[in-house]
Amino acid sequence: MQLTNGITKTDDWEQRANKVLSHFNYHSPDEIDIYDICWRHGVSVKPLSSEFLEPQIAFDAIKHLRAFSIPKPKARRGIIYISSELDAVEKKILLAEEFCHCYSHYASQLNLDKHSISKMENQAKRMAAYLLMPAIFLKQVYAAAVSEPVLISDIADHFVVTEEFASYRLELTYQHKVDGFALLKERLGSIEWFL
Repeated sequence: MQLTNGITKTDDWEQRANKVLSHFNYHSPDEIDIYDICWRHGVSVKPLSSEFLEPQIAFDAIKHLRAFSIPKPKARRGIIYISSELDAVEKKILLAEEFCHCYSHYASQLNLDKHSISKMENQAKRMAAYLLMPAIFLKQVYAAAVSEPVLISDIADHFVVTEEFASYRLELTYQHKVDGFALLKERLGSIEWFL
């Protein structure tokens, strides 16, 4: 969400994430359950190992990946394969990104050129950031920052994501690096560390 002349505007990827979230009644960011979101949208989640792969997928082509999805050509469904060796937070973020591929893209990346893959990855990451860190819950962070400074580590903990992911999400809104928020002279502002 960006403020332009006092008017709030959202981009297409935030609108898509908000549409997904509108089917749920989450009251706090730690309630956002990406497994439930996948299940409700008909997206299967399976371990990334040879015994669970569809026959048309060569395991050697994807065994180096941490996660991989195969979107269905219609109905925003698909299958996500994810490594079982990831920690819970990393798995949550990767599942969100792969869900966004199933929800928004209708082609497998196995047969695409690098430019198309890069574009799709950026779109999925952007939507996943809005999905796991919706603007409605960022308001809780701003409210907390009125009482005391809130650092990026606090924001990441609040949303149960990594600091890197939280930084990425805040950059989408503010168009610059944000390391936290603080109140100074009755005005809430962002903090950016230079070193």
